[in-house]
Amino acid sequence: MGADIHQQARLEHLRHIYEGEPDEDLIEALEPDQLVYAMDAPLPRRHLGRASEMGLWALRIFVLGLAALVVYTFIAGVVHSH
Repeated sequence: MGADIHQQARLEHLRHIYEGEPDEDLIEALEPDQLVYAMDAPLPRRHLGRASEMGLWALRIFVLGLAALVVYTFIAGVVHSH
């Protein structure tokens, strides 16, 4: 059974090599306004794991802290530049 799935995947790969990706064919067939409409379609939110969400929140907090540090350094430099 595993060999059959492997063979099927190999045939699908070869079909893509000779026929091209279906999405590429579809995009080439669209009129410019249809392409713009398709590209502007909203995508659903990606559901991330807890670790990824915590990492992104940590990154947000880090960026806000870094921005505050830059603002403080700029203001301190202006005030003490006399």
